[in-house]
Amino acid sequence: GHFKFAMDNGYILWSFQGRQIYQQSFETFYQFLWRPRETLLSKTQVNKVRKDLKKYEKQFDKADKARVRALYLEETKGKRAERKKYRDLRAELRALRQQQRPRHIELLDGYDSEDDNNYIIKEISIETILSTKEEVVA
Repeated sequence: GHFKFAMDNGYILWSFQGRQIYQQSFETFYQFLWRPRETLLSKTQVNKVRKDLKKYEKQFDKADKARVRALYLEETKGKRAERKKYRDLRAELRALRQQQRPRHIELLDGYDSEDDNNYIIKEISIETILSTKEEVVA
């Protein structure tokens, strides 16, 4: 036989974008020869495409960025949902605390533990010299 293994013989055609277009398998497949066709565009059409290439490149880059952004948003959707759920829970608990605050003050005989005026704030500064160095300037 020509080949030891007769498995996975065939060919696959791919687009320039990496998408599979066609696949053909054969039991005995020895050689595949291919060469590109001559261009289907006239010289003026080729020149027009070259001239407009920057414009097309900008459009494709914009579309690529939009697709990458959409993928990023899809990937982070769960994280954003969890963050929103956390923020909603915090807002709900904050509202509940505000709602219960008068009762809390009443239970403490009018003392408001959240009022900063009920506290004495002292600011103490301690300065420590870590090292001194004397230099003689001539």
